[in-house]
Amino acid sequence: MVGFLGTYQVSLDEKGRLNVPAKFKGLMDKQYDNPNLVVAVMPDKEGRKDREYLIAFPQEEWLVNEEKLSHLSGLDGDDRNKMREIYAQASECEVKSGKILIAQHQRERAGLKKEVTLVGMSKTFEIWATDRFEI
Repeated sequence: MVGFLGTYQVSLDEKGRLNVPAKFKGLMDKQYDNPNLVVAVMPDKEGRKDREYLIAFPQEEWLVNEEKLSHLSGLDGDDRNKMREIYAQASECEVKSGKILIAQHQRERAGLKKEVTLVGMSKTFEIWATDRFEI
C-alpha cells in the first residue's frame, strides 16, 4: 500500500476550509470505506504552544490508534491527562467536494492562517502552519 506521501502547500479559505491534494483524496477514496477524517491537535513534546500542529486520520486509522489509547488507564492521572489532551481537541471532519473544514479552535491551536503545509506521513497526514513547519 502506498500511503500519504509528499509535502503540499495549500491555502485556507475565509471559512477555514482547505483543499485536500488530489493524491491524498484519491488514496482516501481508494483505500478507505469512509473517506472522512478525524483531525487531532498534536501538542509539542516540550509544551511549546508555537509548535503545535494537526494530524488528519482517515477514520479507519483513527480507530486503530484509538484502540492503542484504550489501553491507557482512566484512573491514572498521567494517562487520563494524555487521553484528555487528544480527545478534547479532536473532531470529525467531513470531506466535501475535496475540501475539509478545520474547526476554529484547531486552527487557533495550530496557528493556521492563510498558508498551510500538508505533510504525508503514510497512514495519516499532518497539517502545519507554514511558518511553523520544519523538516
